[in-house]
Amino acid sequence: MTYWLYRTIAALPLAYAYHLSTVIAWLTQSVVKYRVKTVDRNLRAAFPGETDEWYLTTRKRFYKQFAEVAIESLYGWRIPKAELEERMKLVGWEPLQASSETTPKPGILLSIHHGNWEWLMQRASLAASAPLDGVYKPLHDKGADRFALESRGRWGATLVTMKAMGRHVLRNRRKPRVLALLADQAPGKRETAHWTQFMNQPAGFFLGPATLANITQYPVYFVRGKRLNRGYYEVELIEICREPGTLSQEALIERYVELAEETIRSEPESYLWSNRRWKRSPPQATLTESGAVSDEIQSNP
Repeated sequence: MTYWLYRTIAALPLAYAYHLSTVIAWLTQSVVKYRVKTVDRNLRAAFPGETDEWYLTTRKRFYKQFAEVAIESLYGWRIPKAELEERMKLVGWEPLQASSETTPKPGILLSIHHGNWEWLMQRASLAASAPLDGVYKPLHDKGADRFALESRGRWGATLVTMKAMGRHVLRNRRKPRVLALLADQAPGKRETAHWTQFMNQPAGFFLGPATLANITQYPVYFVRGKRLNRGYYEVELIEICREPGTLSQEALIERYVELAEETIRSEPESYLWSNRRWKRSPPQATLTESGAVSDEIQSNP
């Protein structure tokens, strides 16, 4: 049922669908109160010393853009290529682009849940000269998961779970590829984490992106999204490390965190504050266990 509901909303012209986003924003914040306490707590911890008016205004702006991005993401299931390219302007993507006479250029793209990360996956698929592999976490709802896989894989991307990514990379090590990850999610209890300060709070980060960089020796980039207007974004490619061996895994992650903070502070309302990002404490994260490696890889439909 979820799949067909999403398909129905996706069929609406985006201009009309934005009217629906206004209703969604009001419902989520004022009626359902979807994670309002979590949003407030995260904002106050990340930006201590701001006024109550600032917290309230930023929270309202968050729910407004949250609803708009949700509508945009559904529209992404059918957005035309030319329109996506117009709405997602690229800045500095030359390192991943190649002419028809040159070898496709590989790389690792690290970003955060800021702006429209669903369109970002699609736009990166179109921009990169090498095939793109996107790391994803399967959704609990099968209909929503099916819809997300179809949308994200529209332009040739292959969707791979984090547990399967290492094996997938080894299988394709002789083929230049672009690996894309939203690396700001909190690691699970069974995963090794690097702990650091993130938005004024201790937070754990996956070491997986740094491990992939060491395995592939691909250059690593941060992808910064900036909202220009409703439905229009600027997507900038920023180099983190051209030669992964020159940085330790921890130093690479620290540079990523630094760029993530800069991005969030420049546009606070566009970050996913409803995520329980800081729910774990460092002592718990230092205890790791080895888990079974799954091999869940979803090629584009």
